[in-house]
Amino acid sequence: MITFWSGTDIYATTIKMQQDQKVKGIIVDEKGEVIIGATIQVIDSHERTVTNMDGEFTIAVPQNSYLTVSYIGYETQKIAIGKQKLLRIVLKEENTLLNEVVVVGYGTMKRKEMTSAISHVSAKDLNQISSLDASMLLQGKVSSVSVSNTALANPNSTGSIQIRGISSRNASLSPLIVIDGIPGGDLTNINPADIESIDVLKDGAASAIYGTRGSNGVILVNLKKGSKDGQIHTTYSTSVTFNKVKNELDIMNAEQYRAYCIPSNPLNDLGSSTDWFDEITHLGVTHMHTLTLSGGTARTNYRLTVDYRNAEGVDLRSDRREYGARASINHTTKDGLFTFSANISPRDIKRQVAANVFTGAIQNNPTVPVYDPKEKNGYYRFPSGSGLYNIVERLTEEQDDTEIDILEWNASAGVNLLPLFNPQNPNMVLKSQITVSQYKVDKLIGTFTPSTYGPNVNAGIDGKAKRSFAKSSDTNLEWITNFSTRIKNHQIRAMLGYSYMYGVSQGFDAENWNFDSDALGYNNLGAGLYASIEGKTMMGSSKSDHKLISFFGRVNYDWKERYMLTFSLRHEGSSRFGKNHKWGNFPAFSLGWRISDEKFMDSISWIDDLKIRYDYGLTGNQEIGNYQSLATYQAFGWYQYNGNSFHVWGPSKNVNSELRWEQGRNQNIGLDFSLFKNRISGSLNYYIRKQEDLLGNYNVPTPPNLYSTIYANVGTLRNTGFEFDITANLIRMKDFTWNMTVVGATNNNKFVSFSNDIYKGQSYYSTCEMANPNNPGYLQRIEEGQRIGNYFTYRYAGVDKEGDWMVYNKDGKAIPIAEATEDDKSITGNGLPKFTGSMTHNFVYKNFDLTIALRGACGFDIFNVHDFYYGLQSGTTNLLTTAFSKNAHIKKGINILSDYFIEPGDYLKIDNITLGYTLDIKKKYIDRIRIFGTANNLYTFTKFSGVDPSTYQINGLTPGTFGGNANYYPSAFQFILGLQVNF
Repeated sequence: MITFWSGTDIYATTIKMQQDQKVKGIIVDEKGEVIIGATIQVIDSHERTVTNMDGEFTIAVPQNSYLTVSYIGYETQKIAIGKQKLLRIVLKEENTLLNEVVVVGYGTMKRKEMTSAISHVSAKDLNQISSLDASMLLQGKVSSVSVSNTALANPNSTGSIQIRGISSRNASLSPLIVIDGIPGGDLTNINPADIESIDVLKDGAASAIYGTRGSNGVILVNLKKGSKDGQIHTTYSTSVTFNKVKNELDIMNAEQYRAYCIPSNPLNDLGSSTDWFDEITHLGVTHMHTLTLSGGTARTNYRLTVDYRNAEGVDLRSDRREYGARASINHTTKDGLFTFSANISPRDIKRQVAANVFTGAIQNNPTVPVYDPKEKNGYYRFPSGSGLYNIVERLTEEQDDTEIDILEWNASAGVNLLPLFNPQNPNMVLKSQITVSQYKVDKLIGTFTPSTYGPNVNAGIDGKAKRSFAKSSDTNLEWITNFSTRIKNHQIRAMLGYSYMYGVSQGFDAENWNFDSDALGYNNLGAGLYASIEGKTMMGSSKSDHKLISFFGRVNYDWKERYMLTFSLRHEGSSRFGKNHKWGNFPAFSLGWRISDEKFMDSISWIDDLKIRYDYGLTGNQEIGNYQSLATYQAFGWYQYNGNSFHVWGPSKNVNSELRWEQGRNQNIGLDFSLFKNRISGSLNYYIRKQEDLLGNYNVPTPPNLYSTIYANVGTLRNTGFEFDITANLIRMKDFTWNMTVVGATNNNKFVSFSNDIYKGQSYYSTCEMANPNNPGYLQRIEEGQRIGNYFTYRYAGVDKEGDWMVYNKDGKAIPIAEATEDDKSITGNGLPKFTGSMTHNFVYKNFDLTIALRGACGFDIFNVHDFYYGLQSGTTNLLTTAFSKNAHIKKGINILSDYFIEPGDYLKIDNITLGYTLDIKKKYIDRIRIFGTANNLYTFTKFSGVDPSTYQINGLTPGTFGGNANYYPSAFQFILGLQVNF
């Protein structure tokens, strides 16, 4: 009989015809319960069937043939038939969790082999969210990972990520991003459809392999590869997102403004009734389209993704349009000796950036009209010196355009050396691979305001234009060699590597004013008259670069997967530090003990897997900018000599040749477990992070120093915390499953010291300087022995007869605010949550799936910045209604920093709900269709009286605030409707 196989090969074999026999059987689990819907298939045949409601089946099988029996969640079995006619098959539950492959630095390992705190999130568990930044996919998914975006409805806003608390006072707090093994990646250049999984290296032992860039943790993004089944797979997905702003601040309308503010100043009533918030907002609509082609075989496979995204913000101007692609190809030679791979990912972005005008929506007088036909451009012109402006005019008349071109590529060549040296040993691996990669960004910006723009008219300026161009690139070369061997029960793996990274950034900018015409916008700066008449250059340029060179290695050993040991070392040099501190060593080790494999655990049947681990790692932080350790110069002005003008040049800062990187000493003890036949699994971790030699500015005397501050390594910061990640398979039936994941973390930090052998005496520094009016001062203080995020303010003691503030002095006596001094201030709260957590429920019923995600934080305080600036009757702009209701008793008091404005920030949020339906068609042209709807930011339970507390940033050095200003970007309800079709 000639058999034709669909693929690249057509072959013929002759087989002996045999008479089929009927085989009956029943399939049960280890508890003896029947399994409904299990698949039984004859090997090398299309004959197949499934079990009925009683777990029974009947199938025709050739003599001496084999059956495979499979069912989701159970190990597949191969059954030899022989002359059997009645079978009873017992399926064992599959422990997919322990065998799940997790990506670590420069390699992979099974979850059961891990000895470090690494969190793995697969693509199906990531958030469904409409954001340009893939970091938002992780929000609430991993314990101790804080992801914040205070303007999610802004298409040009990106999130910030912080792992296990605050680790620096001036250097970067962001983790290192590694995409498919290439460090220094950009999460905004990733289409979520391309993500296979994300692994988060949280502890020092795991991230120390990245040396000076590992102190803030590492996020490894693993992208999908080409399929290997010989078929071409095509997927088209699309989604449309609607963002509807939430008007969370009760701003006085025209009627209220006339009732409360106009009586004291009748000239402020200009006769209109304007809702400024409504005038500048609309429904933000985003649509995304992605087409993916994937195909190939185990030897050669490819994947191509192209996407288009068009996003409108909720204000009148901001938008973002981008075209992107990612292509990858992998090839292995016939004998398996060589492997090659290449990836390229271009992206073209055009965006319009809008100034944050929502603060103006609060401040602007609601009786002022938007339009005035007397003006050339038809917009009402606010008077000069008022500090306010027509925010509708700004959004429509101002241009702020950006074009961004991103090109990311890498190529690898590997050789499997084992066939050359020891081809007879199947338990040995020896491979070496070299990778070259580059990430390039070109950014061109143009801004313009016409001569008819109100502020320009007030200033007598006939148009303003500016152009700027910035270009940056990071080039990497990495050479990795991996070796592994198994000798009976001993598994040994080793890795050696070399890494070279060179980064360079450069740019220029120019501007000019006073143009004869508005027609050319920012496209003809030379036509402006201001620079030539005033004799100003109005231009600038810059260039900087840095290098990072590393040698590193790692050794893993385990015995029967019961006792495990890992040791790593990275020797790294950075051009950013002083001449005596260019190089450093970053060692790490970790230990693991699988207790569940010991004989004394045999009697405990409800424990499937139990492993305890400990690790220690030394990490660094070098994200401080270039040339901080070198003497640099700047221009200070001009002097005249013989009728000519000369620039005065001099040192720009105090030089510190002893500058070195921050050091993080990290310890972690953890417990991994799987219980009740894998119904409950998870991890517990307790960590201690001690950051030494913190980088930042330190006060020094003048003289002998030229400047009052120097950039130096001063300070020690300590973080401790407990975290848990737990998954429970609550219900697992044929047509219905219910899984629940709960993650949570505590964090307690202390600024241990602010001195060292050279610099002593300064025990604190103030931070979060609040903007005017009334020069409020600094809201928070970072102090030795205290937790970061402490508010340092007056204590509210009521008001006097005139409605002015009364505060408590340092002795606890109530005094008028006029008599208070800085000595009367004290710690009045803290903006850093003591606990953050989330809970996700996943339900599947037949073809329907439902996901409900909750997220929250507790044990922290928020400074109600909008009440502080706009909730008092002393304010000179439009106000919140609270000024004449909740705060009505404060008639005279101005915005002084008091704990009156500090409120508990605890909240619980219904973060998102996703409902989907999947239809497996298996027709000629279409395999599967999935449609889903997602609602994000549904409701927040909180006692905080201001805006959504989750819009306050709770990571960074000023948690619980907006960083010293009253900037307001409204939160939004987001609804996504999506479709995915597999061909």
